Amino acid sequence: MIRIKALRDAILGVIKIREEELKLLLDPYVRKADLALMEALRNNMENPFTDPLIEFMKGGKRIRPAILFLVNEACGGGGSPELAAAAVELIHTASLIHDDIIDGSDSRRGLPSFHVKHGMEMAILIADFILSIVLEIVSEYDDKRIGKLLSEATKLMSIGEMMEVVLIKRGDPISLDDYLEVLKYKTASLFQTASSLGALIAGRDDLYEEMGLYGLYLGLSYQIRDDLLDWGKRGEITYLLKGSNIREFLEDLAFQFSMKAIDKLNKIPDSPQKMILREIAAYSIERKV
Repeated sequence: MIRIKALRDAILGVIKIREEELKLLLDPYVRKADLALMEALRNNMENPFTDPLIEFMKGGKRIRPAILFLVNEACGGGGSPELAAAAVELIHTASLIHDDIIDGSDSRRGLPSFHVKHGMEMAILIADFILSIVLEIVSEYDDKRIGKLLSEATKLMSIGEMMEVVLIKRGDPISLDDYLEVLKYKTASLFQTASSLGALIAGRDDLYEEMGLYGLYLGLSYQIRDDLLDWGKRGEITYLLKGSNIREFLEDLAFQFSMKAIDKLNKIPDSPQKMILREIAAYSIERKV
């Protein structure tokens, strides 16, 4: 079996930096994402949804819009990635609110879940509000592929969530293929869209599909790591995976997806942004939260 810790630097060829250093490198992009979100909501302040939404989004990692910005710059920059980045984060936010309802979670980031604090009606209806903002954003772009990518990701996320619900309710053992299909739809699809949009908005039609694969593999690695951090909890989909050494196997699989993500970055020239994207992929298999 591949041992992640022993081979990380040798195989990935990544500069090993601490989590705190990576956060500092990402901080400008997190702040850009926050500004983009406020811009997207600027004309929609007088309603019951915006203040609770802004409050709920505080403290988020903003990893998906940060990836969009980084890929955009790594592909030469250009275009207007800000609103697309906001759309990606808004879609992710809606999924978190509904995830907590489906999972029966009372808290998130140490605070009450959205539906616990604001009520079930608000938690359900705010997804419609978020959809309206995303539609506004899409209308700002001439390239129809941007709307297509965002709508496809949202559709796949919904399908993936429902697939997981059905599998967990059924309670039967599942195959690795079943598990990976849920991850691909539920989580990796939005990572893929964020990466694709970064290149597409930069005007790199020759790169947006390859950069999308970076996001896809990163999203798979990221979610497997999430599941490993929650290992052993009843109600998690990994509880349905059977076999000897399954946890160790998933650790190796996350490592392989991380390597595949980094390999896709060979399509773009070296740059500080490319280095950060490499570090994000490497960190995805080592993070503790």
